[in-house]
This record gives sequence, C-alpha cells and structure tokens, in this order.
Amino acid sequence: MYTPLGMLWALSFLLGPGIFHPLEQQTARSIASRFGEETTPVFKAASIVGGIATLLIVISALCFNSWLTEDIFSDQRSLLIAIILVVIGLGSAHLVKGVLAGTGRFKNYSRYLIGEGLGRLLVTAILVIFASGEVWMYGLALGLSPFIGISAALFRQKDLIKPGPKVKAKEISGSLGVLLIASLATAMVLNVSPLTVELLAEPNQKEEPGKFLNALLIARIPLFFFQAVQAALLPRLSQLMASKELEKFKHELMRLLGFVTVFGACFLFLIAVSGQWVTRIAFGSEYEISRQDMTLLAISSVGLMYALSLTQGLLALHRQGYSAAAWVSGIATFPATIFLGDDLFLRVEVALIVTVFITTSLLVFFITKSYKSQKLEHV
Repeated sequence: MYTPLGMLWALSFLLGPGIFHPLEQQTARSIASRFGEETTPVFKAASIVGGIATLLIVISALCFNSWLTEDIFSDQRSLLIAIILVVIGLGSAHLVKGVLAGTGRFKNYSRYLIGEGLGRLLVTAILVIFASGEVWMYGLALGLSPFIGISAALFRQKDLIKPGPKVKAKEISGSLGVLLIASLATAMVLNVSPLTVELLAEPNQKEEPGKFLNALLIARIPLFFFQAVQAALLPRLSQLMASKELEKFKHELMRLLGFVTVFGACFLFLIAVSGQWVTRIAFGSEYEISRQDMTLLAISSVGLMYALSLTQGLLALHRQGYSAAAWVSGIATFPATIFLGDDLFLRVEVALIVTVFITTSLLVFFITKSYKSQKLEHV
C-alpha cells in the first residue's frame, strides 16, 4: 500500500507545482508590479489560463487512466480520483497564493501552508476512524487538503477585491510557456529521484522506493519551509525592479544567499549526526537508510535552495528564458549519470547532486550576466 501512495505524493508534486507554480509566479509578479492594486482584473485573467490548464490535465489523466492505475498506482483505482482532486485543488491553491503573495499578505499565505498540512492530518484521522485504513482514504486526504488550505487562507478576507483596468489573459499567458518549461524542469529535479528508484528497483527491492522516499522527505524539510521565503521573494524583487532599485535588488538576493549558506551548513551537520535517528523515529527501523545516503540527499536539498533563490532573481529580472535553460540543462544530465555505479540509492543520489550543481552553476552565470546588463541599461 505504501509504494503507490508514495507515487501519488511524488506525482502530485510533479503535476501540481510543476504545472501551476508558473501561474502563481506570474499572478504574483503582475499584481506586485502594480504595487498590490488591481487584483480583480489580474485574478480573472489568471483564472482563465489556470482553468484551461486544469481541464487539459484532467482530460489527460482520464485518457491515460489504465497506465496510471496499473503501472504507477499498483491497481489502486481510487488513487486516480485522488490525483484528479489534487490537480484541481492545487490549481486553485496556486492561483490564490499568487494573489496573496502579490498583495503582500504573507500571513494569509502561511495560513494556507498550515491549513493544508493540518487539514491533511485531520482528514486522515477522521477517515481512519470510519474507513479502517483503506488506501483510498489517504489519497482522499491528499486531494482535499488544498481546499482546506484555501479556506484557511481566505477566512475573513474581504478587501482582496480591488478593481482596475481590464487585464487580457495574454498578459498572464504571454511568458507562461517559458515559465511552464522552467517549472516542469524544476519539478522534475525535485521529484524525479523517488520515481527513478521505483523504476530501477529489482523485484527483490520492492521496499526500497518507500525507504528512499521517507529519507527524502526528511532531507527535504528545509524546502517545505522555503516555500514561504520564495513566496515573499519574487514579489519583493519584482517591486524593486519596477522601481529600478538595482542595488537594493542585489542586496536582498545576496542576503538570502548568505542565509541559505549558514542554514544549509547547520542542516547538513544535523542530518549527518541525527538523520538516521529521525528517520527511524518517524517511520520505523525497517525504513532506516545509511548516514551517507541521508547526507547526500541533504546536500542536494541545500543546493536546491540556492537554485530556487537564484531562479526568483532571474524571474524578477524578466529572464525566465535563462531560468528555463538552466533547469532543462540540469535535468538533462540526470539520465546521463544515473547509470554510474551499482548501488541503487547511491547512483540516484549522485545523479541528483550533479543535476543540482549544473543547474545552480548556470543560474549563477545567467543572473550575473542579466544583472550587469540591467546596470548598463540604467547608467
């Protein structure tokens, strides 16, 4: 039962944030560039784009239902309904989060994150009582949690509606194609490793994907908290660029990278010392993996924080094409390095670190080039 649920989790993050995060970014950037005003026209235009994307994904899931059910969800047909709920819920949630981030309502943004997480636990607890541990209930909890998060975020919010001149959907979708490519590549980097372990595992390694996913969840803890930082960063940097305050832009970004460096070093030390213990306490001794595996997964997570920070800077500079190029180039190295070695976990971990390193290096090059270009334009 655990492995198909793990695949549902990984696939939901590949489809949800991978498809809809660009919508959140574009919505937040459009509203922030208007200094938090004119939310209604932007929201309407973004809703049209998001609705079309949601419909296409749901239709695709129904067309490929046999493959999803048999090869990904291990014949658990209820999880097909769960992934459709996840897509609809996350599509709506990313649109709402874009409005909240663009208007600077980060308290409400955090309410969404808290509401989604606690909602998932609450729905699971209720269903455990009445459904006796059936697999569908966990999928339902995952599918309903975004709607609970939206309700928590919008509770008593009556002044979000701010009218203004009509915004064409083209303004939202204009650069959405490039953002979508970048976001899908980013989602693949974030989620390709557990799916790869599932595909490469031998018949006698049926429990390995579950072990790997558990360890990855522990190693990715900083990234869950980093969502809030990303939400605040892009609108802030977009406002600075709209005001042509390049020095402040540089200062904000460098300050964040300094924080990531210090925090990342502390996190790596904690994982090296207690990562195995945390995994054993959280999931049981049968899901424990080696200290080396935990440390390598944590290294990739810290690298991802650098990459995600630099990506927000490029988007604020309106260089989403460079961002897409960096992430696509990075993920292209993954299959080239996945076959180095025999150890299942080690080969995936090394391939992931190489992917993150290539991506981050390219992002550093592109953002340095773009910033210098902006400086020259304003001399």
